[in-house]
Amino acid sequence: MDKGGLLSNDMKVACEIYRHNEDKKEPIWFAKLSEILENEMLRSAVSRSLDKLSDWGIVKREHGETEGGRAGRLLYIANEPKDTIKSVYEEFWKRRDPNDES
Repeated sequence: MDKGGLLSNDMKVACEIYRHNEDKKEPIWFAKLSEILENEMLRSAVSRSLDKLSDWGIVKREHGETEGGRAGRLLYIANEPKDTIKSVYEEFWKRRDPNDES
């Protein structure tokens, strides 16, 4: 069973940001996040979730370098909720894609 289907859009967004920051050690930004989650939700839903998660202090946005050296707003999980997001990620999101090696 795909446990990822049990998560709200907000938690899916948070888990995917966590996956890139902590498991893959890669930066992630809105366009990249939207592309990754395109089969899960609409781009506008990703944007609404990011706004909520930022308002709640779960996601922080910082200016930094994206692909090709371009500037962009990188997404991170804030320190305080990181353990909670990690638990949800490991239980519901980490193994949702059998082709993903991370």
